[in-house]
Amino acid sequence: MKRFIIATHAYMSKGMKTSLELILGKQDNVSVYCAYAQDEPYFKPLIIKEIEEHSDDEFVIMTDLLGGSVNNDLLELTSRGNVHLITGINLILVMSILLTIPNCEDIVSTIHQCIEDAKTGIVYCNEIQIDTELDEL
Repeated sequence: MKRFIIATHAYMSKGMKTSLELILGKQDNVSVYCAYAQDEPYFKPLIIKEIEEHSDDEFVIMTDLLGGSVNNDLLELTSRGNVHLITGINLILVMSILLTIPNCEDIVSTIHQCIEDAKTGIVYCNEIQIDTELDEL
């Protein structure tokens, strides 16, 4: 089975899951951890416990910031054979991961493709050519 973890600074992970569930429906296979947020426990031991309790499963951990403390604290988990760590997440990337990875056979290639696909959703809208037909509507 494939499991997904979103771990971010403060409450971004909870907001991400709320948005995912609005768009995709209930996401029982997604755990969220809010790092350094008030009244939230330290995330790393909880993630390690989750991975150890489901050692036969494959995990995709997604974090918010390359070089940030959340991602840095989880880097060592990539030495386990069943953990993949992705950083710099946005809603497009997380949706793509959740929709494609559960049924894929080559998780590494799928992760790379999801990252490339998500990049196309980052656009400076001021430079978009607006179709004049749309203006008339």
